[in-house]
Amino acid sequence: MESEKNDYQPEIAVAWSLEPNIHSFSGDRTPTLSLSLTNRASRPITFYNEHLCLTRVLAEGHLIIFDYTSNSPVDQTKTRFCDFAPPSKIHVPLRERLFYTLYPGEPLVFSATFGISKTLSRLKGTSERPQSRGVNGLEIGHQYGLRPGKGWGRIRWWEYGEKEEVMNPPGGILDGRTIAYKHHKTPHPGFNINVMELPEIRFECVE
Repeated sequence: MESEKNDYQPEIAVAWSLEPNIHSFSGDRTPTLSLSLTNRASRPITFYNEHLCLTRVLAEGHLIIFDYTSNSPVDQTKTRFCDFAPPSKIHVPLRERLFYTLYPGEPLVFSATFGISKTLSRLKGTSERPQSRGVNGLEIGHQYGLRPGKGWGRIRWWEYGEKEEVMNPPGGILDGRTIAYKHHKTPHPGFNINVMELPEIRFECVE
């Protein structure tokens, strides 16, 4: 695989959906939020997925949920993940599962559970309660709008080619620490996907 000297920013089309858009607290089916990426270039690229994981996007509160019934935004419990590099003596494995290939014209879909799950969780010193997926605060009988927020949608590390060849370059192997933490060492400049242009998704919550 040859590295390109004249870099260009790949054109990636993005879309999202929420199915079903009626969230029943007592039903058997919890809504699924899906994000679809389509490579509009003529050849595949493989990227390291840090900022397009919907589970993390939800947990970190990067999506805006607006309550049309109360005419106010929904307060969300936010989690921050540690991205600091471990001490140099600690081996950092190459996380193969975070590498994905975008083939020309073929949608790649990421998905995550959205809403209040039916699983009960117990925090120390508290009673059991429904386990949320980054969207606690939803209420029965309310109408909502889901909108993209800031702080996600960037592809920092990417390379031309399919996953197998990208992860096994001529003359060596990829280094886990370099990929994960040395953000200045990338094959090509990173770029942002236009997630802020995603349309609002309307949904409602019922008993």
